[in-house]
Amino acid sequence: MTELQKTLSVWRGTALFINIVLGAGLLVLPGLTVQKIGDLSFVSWLVCALLATPFFIIFIILGSRYPGPGGIATFVQQAYGKLAYIIASFMLLGAVVLGLPAIALTGGYYASSTFGGSSHLYALTILAGVLVLNLQSVELAGKLNQWLSWVLVAFLVVLALFSFSLVYGEPTHSQISLPSNMAELEMIWLVIPMIFFAFTGWEVGASITGEFKEPKKDLPIAMWMSFLLAVSLYLVMAYVAQRADLNGNYTSPFTAIINNHVGSYGSLLVGLVSITLIYANLCAATWGVSRMVYSLSKERIAPTYLHALTKGQPYYSLITIIAVFFIIVILDWVGLLGIERLLTLAGQNFIILYGFSAMALVKLAQRWTERVIAILGLAVCAAIVILQGGGVLYPLLIATLSTMIYIFKLGVVTADVQ
Repeated sequence: MTELQKTLSVWRGTALFINIVLGAGLLVLPGLTVQKIGDLSFVSWLVCALLATPFFIIFIILGSRYPGPGGIATFVQQAYGKLAYIIASFMLLGAVVLGLPAIALTGGYYASSTFGGSSHLYALTILAGVLVLNLQSVELAGKLNQWLSWVLVAFLVVLALFSFSLVYGEPTHSQISLPSNMAELEMIWLVIPMIFFAFTGWEVGASITGEFKEPKKDLPIAMWMSFLLAVSLYLVMAYVAQRADLNGNYTSPFTAIINNHVGSYGSLLVGLVSITLIYANLCAATWGVSRMVYSLSKERIAPTYLHALTKGQPYYSLITIIAVFFIIVILDWVGLLGIERLLTLAGQNFIILYGFSAMALVKLAQRWTERVIAILGLAVCAAIVILQGGGVLYPLLIATLSTMIYIFKLGVVTADVQ
């Protein structure tokens, strides 16, 4: 068997999207936003949710129209050809091979602070667990991801409501207010790049669109359900973090909130929720990335052995991806990398990929409303890139490597034809 099975229904697809999108940033970013802009924090989350909406709609339109394991790269290829497909594919690979090990390291830090021990060993253990789950048959792995998603959502809803009940009725630490002048509008705008990363994940989720049984009908429902649930959790968490007295503990606000009321058990609760969140996130994200690698192999851009399927799963793609993640964690362990550098390099690639998807819809739009949404997405992407700053060496290297691969492959094809 060389074709992926269509096993995703609305509920299973929703579960996978939730696991991909909800990350550890949900427990960290609300506190950091309060630290930076205080009373304007909650409003900034509302603004960011609005700014992320065009990209979300773009993925629904293109994913329903061009479902397949290539995800964004497939969308870009439909609009701009093979070279664009290769650049987008390697841009996403360049993001996930750094970003997902960084998420595993974050889980390792939570586990280490909760139970003691080496954060890097915990990170490697989490990645091994991700591989074990995803090496099950595609049907079983889908069910496990769905079950894990509902456990995760239950944990997060309980944590959010419990935290809300603890701070409700207490003196408000920061008043929720609207910007009243240009200076305050600028403050909100400057934290948008940081908050925006809570809304990433759709670019990886785009790679599972081809596994929906009825993508035109089920994909939009699954994406809307996951988006609305994610935004609702973000807003509740942001509201709680703004109301509470965090005692300066902005990097783990919910640990501070619960510790203030129930003591050290708060750290254990938040630690368990965080580790579950990160594990679920990595399981679903690795599922999506393995499909993209499978697509590259199918197009004969990656080694052909990565195209083999066992029990409906691209086994060799999964094993290869996890092996690369292991190497990145070990390189960090010996001091050659740092989690901040990993997240920074991955983050700029994710923003570029969102821009790619908007550019694809500009050309592929079938109605003027679709083109307007695409242009809005491009404008948001450009603004975030400008605000974020940072170097462009990493994406430029990826684009150069992609172009060289394209030229080599094109030369091989031309020679074969002759």
